[in-house]
Amino acid sequence: MTQAYTGMRKGISLVEMMIAIILFAALATVGLKYTKNYINTDLQAMKARVAAAMDQGSQLTQAYKLYTTQYGTPTSINDFNATETKVMTDLPAIITEMSTLGWDLNTSTGVGSGYAFTMKLDGNTTALQPAQYCQIWNKEFNSSVELNVSGTEDAGTIDAPNYAPATGLSYCFGTHTDGYTVIVKLP
Repeated sequence: MTQAYTGMRKGISLVEMMIAIILFAALATVGLKYTKNYINTDLQAMKARVAAAMDQGSQLTQAYKLYTTQYGTPTSINDFNATETKVMTDLPAIITEMSTLGWDLNTSTGVGSGYAFTMKLDGNTTALQPAQYCQIWNKEFNSSVELNVSGTEDAGTIDAPNYAPATGLSYCFGTHTDGYTVIVKLP
């Protein structure tokens, strides 16, 4: 004896499963598009570049201390990885979004000992981004600074930075018209 067909079945068909997958994918795509509007991915990428540059500044400071202990005062950043005085295997990579030239050893800053690592913020950026990088840099070293990355704010001068932390060892200075520079002072 065979059972009569009652119109009820168990499970779903392959066509129904494909329709459900397509609908879930469409909803996820729309949801992701609107979620990305709430997260400023450009600002997060800028913060990551600033963090990388801060790490580079720290590495250069350590290389400077090691070099001066072993060989005396360097004349340029290239002394750190010269064949006879190699204290760094490679110089820090240039973060092109921030600077076209990268770090430089400045021997005549006029601040403290006069020696500092500097990086001119002139990278492959829009007109507003150097000011934003400068604001992010100063905020990282001095949490009392308001993070204003929407304007072209004055960040002071090399000898009297508006946003220098209590130690004054690292800050960004400059104006929108003259350009911005990151400085890591050496003791």
